[in-house]
Amino acid sequence: MENSRKNKTAIVRVLGCKVNQAEAAAMTALLEQKGYSVDSEAKEPDLVLVNTCCVTARAEGKSRRTVNRLAEEFPTAHLVVTGCLAEVNASGARGSRTTVLGTYEKDHLSEYLDSIVGTEPSIVKKGAAHCLTFGDLGSPAIRGRSRTFLKIQDGCSQHCTYCIVPTARGPSRSMEPLLVQERAVTLEEAGYAEIVLTGIHLGLYGRDLTPQISLEQLLEDLLSECQNTRFRMSSLEPQEITPRLLELMSRHPRICKHLHIPIQSGDDYILQRMGRPYRTALLLDLFRNIAAGVPDACIGLDVMVGFPGEDDASFARTRALIEQSGASYLHVFPFSPRPSTPAAKFRPRVPGPEALRRVEELRSLSNDLKCSFYARFDGTIRPAVAESLPDAETGNFIMRTDNYIPVQVSGTAVQGIVRVKIEEISGIEVRGSVVSGG
Repeated sequence: MENSRKNKTAIVRVLGCKVNQAEAAAMTALLEQKGYSVDSEAKEPDLVLVNTCCVTARAEGKSRRTVNRLAEEFPTAHLVVTGCLAEVNASGARGSRTTVLGTYEKDHLSEYLDSIVGTEPSIVKKGAAHCLTFGDLGSPAIRGRSRTFLKIQDGCSQHCTYCIVPTARGPSRSMEPLLVQERAVTLEEAGYAEIVLTGIHLGLYGRDLTPQISLEQLLEDLLSECQNTRFRMSSLEPQEITPRLLELMSRHPRICKHLHIPIQSGDDYILQRMGRPYRTALLLDLFRNIAAGVPDACIGLDVMVGFPGEDDASFARTRALIEQSGASYLHVFPFSPRPSTPAAKFRPRVPGPEALRRVEELRSLSNDLKCSFYARFDGTIRPAVAESLPDAETGNFIMRTDNYIPVQVSGTAVQGIVRVKIEEISGIEVRGSVVSGG
């Protein structure tokens, strides 16, 4: 059986968040262990695996179109659809020669792969609510780059009124800390200079384990186990960014000075309607603490506009809070009603054109914030790792600093954490050079 698969090829496609990307990297490694050659350029693959997203209606539509396109492009391949779309709207992802695996089945992908390939089209879905322990897909595939994602937490138990993620992903659950350390050491030995710790609700890491462990303790343990790799955290809820975490970020050079925070709104009434567990006073205190403790930090904010009930005054308060936050960039998106969420029935709705106008206004503000943040570091030297390979024609490549500035440099590709001098800034274009001496 195993030998018969040695010459089989597979394609892995991924849509959505960093967690999905981390899962896709682990799925790639799993397929390779089962004898598949994973080749994104394969012309006649035996298997096509798609890890989908449905956090917004737009993301769901994109996932469905991708599945349909791949089914048409590779009519003889067995198509396996996983991810949030597969859990929330399995019938929307189904087609000929297609197997749809829900969240529970995706968490146990290794157990299902052999039995489903070559079978009749089917939907296999036990339900995300049954995902009570962390589903380990294995180590991510090694691809010879300097940065990689490591998923250490999954699911969410917060149940914001607009969010379909708890339905799609199930309750919060964490990877055992010793396994996290083992995976991190393996990635460091493979040459990765930066590991991005990802999770759906990363700040809840360890609270479901016995004994419990905090994200801060895990970071300290990782720093002890890994000597040359730095760690970046993906999105963290504002109420879970603790003084201890900021102190660790300030003190230790291998904890990247970068916080991506989903604040969603800067208006207390809207936050209450969203079911968010904090108000603007907490946000303002947090921003002051970051400015005092980690002044070089890059702060990214997720902001949802056009939530039902958001009037002009509510939006103005959100913009004013952002301007006080010290934010470096924004990820702005319009409210998207998701089926079976309470907010899908909320009224009054913000008219579509007005919601899009607000999106564009904040995206313009984001560009200004990014320019101002980059300009602060003109002439400085920051630790950075290579984010891309050198361009075949220009030889240029991107180095990512600890505080998330993409610096374009030229020359020979570098490995590990090196020092980069920021020499020229033009808007959001940053150029620099690697400083000799490490």
